[in-house]
Amino acid sequence: MSSVVHSKIANIAASLGLEMQLDLDFDSIIKNLNDLDLKADCTLFCGDNIDVLASLYESQQNNVDFCYIDPPYNTTNSFIYNDTRVSQQSGLFGSHSSWMSFMLPRLVWARELLKDTGIITVSIDDYEQPYLRILLDTIFGEDNFIGNIVVCRSVNGKGSKKNIAVNHEYVLVYGKSSKSKILGMADDTSKYDKEDEYGRYKVDGLFRKKGDASRREDRPNMFYPLYYNDEGKVFTENTTGNLKEVYPLDSKGIERRWLWGKDKAKNEAWKLYASPNGVIYVKNYSTAEKRTKIRSLWSDNRYLTERATKQIKDIYGDKVFETPKPIELIEDLLFSHTSDSSLILDFFAGTGTTAHAAHNLNCIDGGKRKVILVEKDESIAPSHIAAKMGFNLISDITEKRLKHISNIDTNYKFSVHTIL
Repeated sequence: MSSVVHSKIANIAASLGLEMQLDLDFDSIIKNLNDLDLKADCTLFCGDNIDVLASLYESQQNNVDFCYIDPPYNTTNSFIYNDTRVSQQSGLFGSHSSWMSFMLPRLVWARELLKDTGIITVSIDDYEQPYLRILLDTIFGEDNFIGNIVVCRSVNGKGSKKNIAVNHEYVLVYGKSSKSKILGMADDTSKYDKEDEYGRYKVDGLFRKKGDASRREDRPNMFYPLYYNDEGKVFTENTTGNLKEVYPLDSKGIERRWLWGKDKAKNEAWKLYASPNGVIYVKNYSTAEKRTKIRSLWSDNRYLTERATKQIKDIYGDKVFETPKPIELIEDLLFSHTSDSSLILDFFAGTGTTAHAAHNLNCIDGGKRKVILVEKDESIAPSHIAAKMGFNLISDITEKRLKHISNIDTNYKFSVHTIL
């Protein structure tokens, strides 16, 4: 079966004119993971992520609910990991070809691991964003592009740019198929400014029908009087004799109709609210399950790079990783894109922020999210601050974060596996 994916990668590479060398020994690496138990809260694989993704294929094909990755941005900066994959200025994609060749097989394997309802989100900046779109459109299909989230990561912008200080990064969102759906963000409970015996609510929807088929003659049985008192309670009968009467008339005096028939209005009058001047609204109650559609622009101080740096220093004592993401950004991505029992994959794990975010959400909502992390067991340069602090491999940094979580929560369980 892995050979089928191997052929798919080769065909996509050929269609894009990208050079691809895949010499994985599938038989030997797959044997490592066939009997793997993923019952721990987090499973960390140490090794090249292309090897691990291929190894996971037999046991986890179509099993992952959500994938988040923060891959190298190809900045050519000297980071703890290799961030220089610049090719010669030739071919359709010029100097970006090497980076695309690096990302392509990993994205194909990720797609194979996702369920049909699964979603992948990828952080990226301006330099490779257009080329990442091409890869994702080709691999996942243009129709499965869900959206492009713009995240403000810096208030003042990066000062390294000559003409424009860049404030933002992107998170590209793709579904595995048309069955992939985003759940949405938590509703803002501060907007629910009223309360009754049924809970907190807001009034933001007219009970009078607007638009097409809204006239009295369209639904005569939905034109009838309602009555209300000074407290905003609504009735279908003038039970006390001194209630105020209102009909569904618009601002021009045109006879319209209500949204419900009289019988339903009588039985569910508690869901209606009357303003002091007699405008009837439907109450919108706050519930823990209610979600709102996410926006394409995410601007919140919780997402700033400086916040992520502080979090890393609080855990590790110093900035052992150059490009961390704040926990809150990943928490919001996980909350808006996953259920509380999702299997989550991050194969550019870095400091393990994805595992930390999933754990935090599980603590909040009692969820059972499981996480698979992958990070390279590559040696850290002796001159790097992480090496000076005692970390030998990049994956050691990831494992340290998992130990930190388990120290905070003794019920937190993780396992570590090295792919040879």
